Amino acid sequence: MKRLFMYCFALFNCLYIFTIGYVFSKNRKLISNLCELFNYQKIKETIKPELKAIIPEINIADLVNEATPIEIRELHSVDGNVTAEELIVIAKLVRQYKPNRMFEIGTFDGRTTLNLACNSSDDAKVYTLDLPNQKYVAKEQVALDGDMSFVNKSVTGSRFVRNECKNKITQLYGDSATFDFSPYEKKMDFVFIDGAHTYEYILNDSDKALKLLKDAQGIILWHDYKWVWDDARKALNKLYSTRSEFKDLKHVKGTSLVCMVKYR
Repeated sequence: MKRLFMYCFALFNCLYIFTIGYVFSKNRKLISNLCELFNYQKIKETIKPELKAIIPEINIADLVNEATPIEIRELHSVDGNVTAEELIVIAKLVRQYKPNRMFEIGTFDGRTTLNLACNSSDDAKVYTLDLPNQKYVAKEQVALDGDMSFVNKSVTGSRFVRNECKNKITQLYGDSATFDFSPYEKKMDFVFIDGAHTYEYILNDSDKALKLLKDAQGIILWHDYKWVWDDARKALNKLYSTRSEFKDLKHVKGTSLVCMVKYR
């Protein structure tokens, strides 16, 4: 009887999660975890070989010194944020390489922005670009589809607006497909790409990131190579396999981050 009750309880909650419960981010994460548990990605790669991860993996310890001291702010995550482990990698990259000028494409709630600022030097600057705070339809590229839940929000950068590190942060607004990046070109040491997740946007943002780097040296970091975003994987695979400028891409093992560290 006890097992029957447990089975019925679990079945009821599954019905809830896969229906009205889907609107809550914690339930969507649970569904993603279930897919991972049952090898969803391997099945998908069998059906669509172009989605197979081809970028070489690198261990976190081979990328950054694990003993590097960091500050983590706003550890709690919501749907659309990087994971806690990814946030640690990003913070360690900033502490270890000490970029003075950083550019982020895709602010969302500003959690990553805040940690970029808090782990950088006192005179560092973080420029972060996001769409305006109203319902927006991207006209220059294909529709944003799954990104719309992150686009239509009441406040951009809500995580840093009351933090002491906010003075390092400059909030910019615009569509990365049409935004004028020229004032920031060849001035950045670090670029983080976590904006729209369509194939066309990722190719566009990656080209813009190259132009932002100072003397073609520095770090470019991409989010969402794994799990939900098929277009992110396809686009980064394309860059890695066909463009010499991106031949040094590495997938950070255990995360959905892809990085390119270019220093002489």
